[in-house]
Amino acid sequence: MTEKEEHMLRQNAQEVQQQAESLQEMKIYNAMKEGIEQGKRREKRRRYSYGLGGAVAAAAAVLLTFSLLETPISNVAQEGVVQEPGITREMTGEKASQNWSDSELFRTPSIKDPSFVTALDRNLIQPVYKSVEKNGLEVEVLGAVTDGRKVFVLHSIRNNTDQEVSRADATLDNGAFEVPSIGAWLDIIGRDYEIPAGQTSYYVYYANLDPAVSYTKEMKFQVILTGTSPEALASSSNKYRTSLDIGFELDPLMFEDQKHTFYPDRTLTLGGQHINVHQVLYTPISTYVDLEYDPANSKYISELINPVLINKRAETIGKLYYPGKIYTYNSVGERDKTKATLVFKASEYNPLNSLSLKAFGISASDKAQMQIVIDLNKREILESPENGLVIAGQEKGIGAGDILFRKEIGNAQWLIHRTEVDDSFIDAKGQIHKRQESRHSGGYTITNKSGAATDEIPYNFGEEAQDYPQPLTLKVLKYDTPIMDTQAVELPEKK
Repeated sequence: MTEKEEHMLRQNAQEVQQQAESLQEMKIYNAMKEGIEQGKRREKRRRYSYGLGGAVAAAAAVLLTFSLLETPISNVAQEGVVQEPGITREMTGEKASQNWSDSELFRTPSIKDPSFVTALDRNLIQPVYKSVEKNGLEVEVLGAVTDGRKVFVLHSIRNNTDQEVSRADATLDNGAFEVPSIGAWLDIIGRDYEIPAGQTSYYVYYANLDPAVSYTKEMKFQVILTGTSPEALASSSNKYRTSLDIGFELDPLMFEDQKHTFYPDRTLTLGGQHINVHQVLYTPISTYVDLEYDPANSKYISELINPVLINKRAETIGKLYYPGKIYTYNSVGERDKTKATLVFKASEYNPLNSLSLKAFGISASDKAQMQIVIDLNKREILESPENGLVIAGQEKGIGAGDILFRKEIGNAQWLIHRTEVDDSFIDAKGQIHKRQESRHSGGYTITNKSGAATDEIPYNFGEEAQDYPQPLTLKVLKYDTPIMDTQAVELPEKK
């Protein structure tokens, strides 16, 4: 065998091994994702999105609630005093000076956020035990924790009235800063977010903090509750709403001496698009990998497909899968499409280990085609991010301006998000119009095990939209187009 033939055989063998490893990792990732989704279905989770309402800035949150009929843990809640309307009492529970001891209230298999689970497992929750009561409704902050990137507020709501109430909103403020609200969401476990008379529900609120902001210890947590009668649900008046504010201290630098940061400054190239790995941050709660997309890229990257953080020392290899993702936002709340953060499970920093980031591709769309142009009168799409977007058949009784867009996606089992579009559009003369509430349900459905999916995007241009100068142009914020390309990059710690 010649030296050239031997080299080619060795190279082929290495490629086969790499493909086998990639296939195995994708199978593991897919199984993990499927298991999580099955768990969510078993728990019958319901997910909601907060609106982006001025001062009512709902942070990215998970609200995990379950109803307990036994006596609440706080001596304050035991009083069960119904206050006169408009009178607020602020109280500190007798456990405020004690160590945190209520993790079991929140330890349930239905809680999926690995950062929160880590905080519980490592007993990192800081005790607060402060409550306020108003109009017979009581909110108590039991504990909280933050690593400067994420914040968790563990709290309860006690309904001491004789009427059912519903949780309407929640915000977290820090001095002059509001916690970022774009992308905020709400997970609910249990019966629903209604709280029956005489019962207590427990919640975990979490938000992503802006790493560019220097937060103080002073926190203010606000919960808004509303009645569930037809009059209350139909009214926009504060008459049926009760707002409760709790101030408490939480040091954003509480784990500063346990963090480690380094800046690899290495580029991962996927599908011809360049992604700079700017920073790796280890905290007791999570491992953060900050990414910066090259502004010169031809495509807008919405997410990495199956990113894996690989930690190697000698013959031992550890892999972290299925990270969360945080978008980076600027001060006016616009998404900075050049930055993102992967949030992996907490791992121990070791200077002797070698670290690398691997991904199996990207979901990306051409920057020059991030809009939908439609002629409503002809029911014709003139321009879209790809050719596969169509208009679904119109349901009976739904106006001509209320459209259901539909597209088929391959390899959708690796994707997390779905299509996002702007809330306003422009007509042919440049006039801006607001989107109306659609009667179409829409949705994102994976149709088979091969990953084929259908994404339906409802959009109501309005009853008068057919009279607007045609065509109408709608900005697309995110559009899933999987580009499979397995690559990895080493992340050295520069001294």
